[in-house]
Amino acid sequence: MQFVSPNHLQLGSESSDGFHQELLHGLTHKLNNLLAVIQGFSSLVLMTEDLDPGIAENVQYIREASIGVATLSERIRSAGGCAKLTPQALCLNEYLSVVEDALLEPFSRNNIKFEIDVQPDLPPILVDPTKFRDILIELLENAAEAAGTTGGCAMLKISAPEAVTPKEQRRVEILIINTGSQIPQEKLAQMFRPFTGTKNSSHLGLGLTIASMLCHQMGLQLGLASENNTTTARLSCPVA
Repeated sequence: MQFVSPNHLQLGSESSDGFHQELLHGLTHKLNNLLAVIQGFSSLVLMTEDLDPGIAENVQYIREASIGVATLSERIRSAGGCAKLTPQALCLNEYLSVVEDALLEPFSRNNIKFEIDVQPDLPPILVDPTKFRDILIELLENAAEAAGTTGGCAMLKISAPEAVTPKEQRRVEILIINTGSQIPQEKLAQMFRPFTGTKNSSHLGLGLTIASMLCHQMGLQLGLASENNTTTARLSCPVA
């Protein structure tokens, strides 16, 4: 199985195949859409001579739009490599039991069969626990949505060094697999670019971009492979 990684983006480099310019252009477009909502409803409020029950609804729209701007800005911060990280040794066997409910939620919500296969006694990995969780959730959400649209299933598989990669590389391998979907080979590399993807317009299109940047900052390796109606995300983590 051949994995496609976001190496072509040259994350963290000033010259990065137009990556940061593309990111800024997309951000401006998204922010303008949200700001148009805020400005439109603010104008309606200002034009009202007497207080009306409808004002409350308008203000609520304003509030929701403002929250949307804040959320988008925070995600852009991570996508731009500005997230503050605190790497530490993390014991996966213990950590997964703590965050298990969050990992299962996308699949229970979409009523998708989901299996977890984790080797016992995994060595600790060097990551920021909070950002590592963000990456896992993003990849699992993608797998759940892809499987849910076609009646597929999904699996999380975590292997110790030597099971997948040579032992001397000292890397723990995490595979997130879903059946029922396949991404054309020519589109795999584009999945990591900002504001692109296979989802509808209600999604920001930043999930894999953020995951890629966080992986770059933490020294993790992220890759995608898709064949035989199955898509696999690979997250390779250095041993602490």
